[in-house]
Amino acid sequence: MQTYSEEKQGKDFMTMAETNKAEKIKLEKEKTDFEKEEFRIILNSRAQRVTSPRIKILKILKSNHKPLTIAEIHSKLSNEKIDLATVYRTLNLFSELKIVNEIDFKDEFKRYELVYDRHHHHHIVCRKCKSVENVETCILDDLEKLLSKKGYIDITHSLEFFGICKNCSKL
Repeated sequence: MQTYSEEKQGKDFMTMAETNKAEKIKLEKEKTDFEKEEFRIILNSRAQRVTSPRIKILKILKSNHKPLTIAEIHSKLSNEKIDLATVYRTLNLFSELKIVNEIDFKDEFKRYELVYDRHHHHHIVCRKCKSVENVETCILDDLEKLLSKKGYIDITHSLEFFGICKNCSKL
């Protein structure tokens, strides 16, 4: 029976670790390329130019699963040379094109989240720490159907909940 020397085992382990790291980098690049293509399709389907700021803003919105303010989005672009006015204009355009939802929690800040890759949901906001969680269940679909039977078309609704989160209630 043949055994590996400790040196050989170490080299094999290092080779496996390097291979895993290379595979991880490759998968991350493929994911990034896929996202960029996805964003290009979204913008092209709405006859919009594909620009670096638009792609970067879409990427930030996609990677966050809660609504973000313009300031939060801009701060995540801090390494980029994208000014605040560009972020405002881009989000206003995306809102008009129904790429993003504009959400108002009645706290003087509009928030934005992607529409195209998310199912319909609501939010609950902590009145103390302002944390936001998604509420995945919507019981208003039956009400929308009833209103549709009454002749209404293009029906939408917005429902937000406010309360004190578990962490703040312990204080």
